[in-house]
Amino acid sequence: MSTPARTQAERRAATVTALLDATIESLGEVGYYATTTRGVAERAGVSQGAQQHYFPTKADLVDAAIGRLLEQLAAGFGVEPDAPTELARARILLDQLWATHQLPIAPTVFEVFNAARTDPDIAARVKELLGHAMAAVEVSAAAHLPTYSALPGFRDFLLTAVAAMRGTVVVSAIAGTRGLSPAWPVLREQLLTNLTALASADPKARRAR
Repeated sequence: MSTPARTQAERRAATVTALLDATIESLGEVGYYATTTRGVAERAGVSQGAQQHYFPTKADLVDAAIGRLLEQLAAGFGVEPDAPTELARARILLDQLWATHQLPIAPTVFEVFNAARTDPDIAARVKELLGHAMAAVEVSAAAHLPTYSALPGFRDFLLTAVAAMRGTVVVSAIAGTRGLSPAWPVLREQLLTNLTALASADPKARRAR
């Protein structure tokens, strides 16, 4: 049986989770500027007083929601790639990265990115968390692609790959743009071609293929 203190802690956690989930839902449905603390409290099914207790301002809500969003994105990446060569593992890792950009929460992430263009506080938080996310990608790449990741231009390759995925997802979400961005299999093969070209001048990297 839970102790009263335990029950209180569980209730706090449930309230915070409900508020963050409601914030993410609101950001995705009505956008950053139309998201309000009152609206979030209503979506979460809690009083505005409870919302203000945990997150006094909209900025506090969105800040915590950004962290939750990126945690959810990161959860879909980093599964151990089971393949005999680094090139084959690179293909799997690229597929994992692409899959994170296809999660249902991805449009909300992009909505927050858009808000960061004009809100310095959101921009600072997004910059910090994107840095952490990119570092996690680099750590995974270093673990599974040691030869490729040692190449001088490998980090630029990763940045280019993520930027290409992000841009493709944003454009493809716009109605009527079918055919104006590449399908994932085409984009993935182009990225792998770039990776092998990066390694072509390095004898050690050649042996990784």
